[in-house]
Amino acid sequence: MRMFSEDGNFLTRIKSLLGTGKEEEQTATVTVEETVAEGEGLEDGWNGNTSADTELKSQIQEALAERPVYENISESAPVGLRTVPVSAPVMQKPVDNDLDIHFATKFIEAGGKFIFAENMRDAVENLKALKADMGWEHIFAWENEIKDAFVDNNFQRGAIGFTIENSDAAISLCETLIADDGTIILNPKQASRRRLPCFPKVHIIITDVARLTGSETEGLEHFYQRHKGELPSIIKLGHCNNGHFYDKQRLILNAEGPEDVYVILLDEIIPPSLRP
Repeated sequence: MRMFSEDGNFLTRIKSLLGTGKEEEQTATVTVEETVAEGEGLEDGWNGNTSADTELKSQIQEALAERPVYENISESAPVGLRTVPVSAPVMQKPVDNDLDIHFATKFIEAGGKFIFAENMRDAVENLKALKADMGWEHIFAWENEIKDAFVDNNFQRGAIGFTIENSDAAISLCETLIADDGTIILNPKQASRRRLPCFPKVHIIITDVARLTGSETEGLEHFYQRHKGELPSIIKLGHCNNGHFYDKQRLILNAEGPEDVYVILLDEIIPPSLRP
């Protein structure tokens, strides 16, 4: 009978099988069992009872003992927590998330009328209802953003012959809404319209939440950044402002005009008009 040693072809194949990587361990084990069962290199009649057979078994057991041991990790096994500190910046919420509520409260206390709308379509629907309730014939608009909204939502289409003189209300955009005191900042173009003697008795302002700010100081700084060299005008309902006033030696105009003011605040940003 042929003797087997560690240098023999049979044991060499077994060890090579047992030394495979983890992903091949199961396949290797089956191959070893098949190799032993087949009795590769053995003479016919090998039954495992002779001294040579005993030695072969011993050598196989030694080869099995020398194979690497892999830990079986299942999906349900706990995974260790990472110890590397996270370096991502910590995000902070705004100090005040209710600027719209603060503005509406102060504005209504001063005598203004406030309407909240989800989007421009909702705002126009509110205008339709307001126009019907008040018995208005026409609402005059200047800005193209508002005219576009009227056209897109089938409001006042085909209205011919109406000018600012014979309109029941005028509607415009604004620069900023001040939450602290419910006041409104207008740019020179918007404010000059309010001073027209033909301006209707009702002024409707349509704007969005991006125009909200906490304090008058913040609102004025935003205005100066957008309109360098221009003078802001402020609507302060309920205040007896007989003239203009100053802030840090900078002149602020009193937006003289009607005291009947509506503010329609959109939760959706008003897109700029594409008209030339």
